[in-house]
Amino acid sequence: MTQPFPPPPPPRWLWIAGLGLGLALVAVICVLLVTQNRTSTNPVAMEISKLSADVPSVLPTVDSAVAAVETLPKVPHVDLPRGSWEEVCGLNELPPYWVGAGSLERNEDHTNAFESVECQTALETHMNTLNPYHFLLSGPWDILPVPIKFVVLDDPLTFEQVFADPTGDATRVQDALARPECVLTGNDTNWELQETCHADALLNFALINTLCFNRFDSVFRASGVHYAPDDHPTPEQDRLMWKQDFENAWVDAKCEGLDLELKISSDRYPVLYELAGPVSEFESEERKISALLVELAARLGDDTAGLTQSDSFSNYPPGNGYKYGRISKVLAKYSFGSLKEVGTLWRMYRPNDEPTKPFLRAFNFLTIMDAPRANTGEDIEFDWEWVVRHICVPVELSPTDVVEMGLGAEIPTELQSCREIVHELRQLDIKFRPVLDTLDKFEQVAIELGVYE
Repeated sequence: MTQPFPPPPPPRWLWIAGLGLGLALVAVICVLLVTQNRTSTNPVAMEISKLSADVPSVLPTVDSAVAAVETLPKVPHVDLPRGSWEEVCGLNELPPYWVGAGSLERNEDHTNAFESVECQTALETHMNTLNPYHFLLSGPWDILPVPIKFVVLDDPLTFEQVFADPTGDATRVQDALARPECVLTGNDTNWELQETCHADALLNFALINTLCFNRFDSVFRASGVHYAPDDHPTPEQDRLMWKQDFENAWVDAKCEGLDLELKISSDRYPVLYELAGPVSEFESEERKISALLVELAARLGDDTAGLTQSDSFSNYPPGNGYKYGRISKVLAKYSFGSLKEVGTLWRMYRPNDEPTKPFLRAFNFLTIMDAPRANTGEDIEFDWEWVVRHICVPVELSPTDVVEMGLGAEIPTELQSCREIVHELRQLDIKFRPVLDTLDKFEQVAIELGVYE
């Protein structure tokens, strides 16, 4: 059999070229090794190396990065509290929230602000002191005043407490559910069992599931801020959306580190599913159980749980603990719905034919709520600044908000100033001294806040 001819030897120039390429490759490797060795022993070089490694994920190439930064419009700076986390995180240096009018695409944070240690530390300090319910109900306007917004507690709940020991809280919840005296139902309450039945753990556990598990891709606020690009947000509104995103990112990061065993399930918490009972077609079983836990905490004397109220349509945030807390005795006779009627949003779009009457009801309610109790442990302290802003500061609704709230065909009513409101009430010749004292306090706070006129 004829053997094939061997291939001809490669030309001499190809050997020389290959040898040169090999030497060049060796030289490059040596340079990289020396550079890497220097970097590993030089902390400053390590930081620069790390930063340059992060940049491509945000800014793909030098040319496109320069072009992107140059073409992004600037948002006028807004006043930020000196030394605040917003200032440390450089919210004024961020690009506009939206890419442009008509686009629901959000700009990226080209400053990598959230990744800086200084920003994370400042944000952590801020969030740790924040009441989770104030976070969940952080919208710029209120249709229905929620007790937890206008009642001040001596020891308010914070995010730091909620995320301090989720696993320990879950164990304490199991302990409470195993003890018949702790599982209160109907109209039963027993505030003396607050510590022995772990009322705080019940609330914390419910919030962990609400914030971290009973949700979609990210934490869900009951009333967050959203200004559509076509509404042309003001600089303040634009920065407010960035601020909300930073806070949401902090909560999401906390949730990512949690054990999935903390999630409410029928396998781990069968007692809760038995207590909750059947759910309707459009009802969330987990949300109903979270509500049950919140209300049980209120029955057992947890002050924060005793001020909770969920939206009647969405049942969010879960729980109507106000029915069982310290405020329940007052609400058995008086409705805080009177505060809804005198809020600026309601007065703009649902004005009363006799506007003085709702104000008289509201100030009677405030007087009753603010009155000293025989048991000092049941005293209620108002956040008077919140009350004054709710009544005196006009609500600015964007065109999108007006449409979504079904107010598109309505012309807002011109609002009375708080000075005019107080004057009209004093014309009624009220004789009851406590109501007059409440009116004086309201007037004083309104003047101090600069919203009286």
